[in-house]
Amino acid sequence: MKHYLFSCLLIFTLASSLAIPAFAQKMPREDVIDVPAIGEGLCVSNVFQTNMVLQRDQPIHVWGWADPDEQVMVEFAGSEASTKAGKDRAWKVTLPAVSANTKPQQMVLKGESESLVLDNILIGDVWVLGGQSNMEFELAKVENGPLEIISANFPEIRILTVPYGQGPELNMGFPRLYQWSDWSGRHFRKGDWDVCRPEIARELSAIGYVFARRVHKASNVPIGVIDASRGGTTVETWTPLPVLRAM
Repeated sequence: MKHYLFSCLLIFTLASSLAIPAFAQKMPREDVIDVPAIGEGLCVSNVFQTNMVLQRDQPIHVWGWADPDEQVMVEFAGSEASTKAGKDRAWKVTLPAVSANTKPQQMVLKGESESLVLDNILIGDVWVLGGQSNMEFELAKVENGPLEIISANFPEIRILTVPYGQGPELNMGFPRLYQWSDWSGRHFRKGDWDVCRPEIARELSAIGYVFARRVHKASNVPIGVIDASRGGTTVETWTPLPVLRAM
């Protein structure tokens, strides 16, 4: 009995220690943006980052922004593609499909005066999570969540939690930020591709984490999960605005 109680206490202590946020500085009760949705100069959409998973066996579309008429080249997996940014700064290239690969790879983006490098990229299957609070519900809050958290070491599973959007307008991208929650009374880190590990697992979608873990074990390929869920949303908020206006 003593060994059982000690084990439970140890699990609780370890799981609780993971609740300590990575940032200790005092921040205002509002969103604190680290990387804007669209930056200055050469930049790439925040859906493309170090630690991401790209979809296997499909053409790879990469997009971003640069100075108008700037030549942009993207190199990845032995292929390269180039284009010129439009008057609106937007650019997009398409690279050939690549098969699943667990070996970390690098993507290099080159403009006329600067370059960007994204590291630790895997090729596998990418899934998008959508829904309300039952999809958003964190792993730390479910039954046996602490046990799942301390064993959540899966370097070939990567998770991106998308920040909440504001309003029905179509956004060109999303920022990477500490997003303030009035409901929880604290900030949540949003917009980063993370490698699945205990330090970040507690705030992941419980359904998304379990789904990713099981699919990864069954398929034996890297799994990327993009969590775009938001509690309390109606079906209309998941419908494109032009479709709603046409109804």
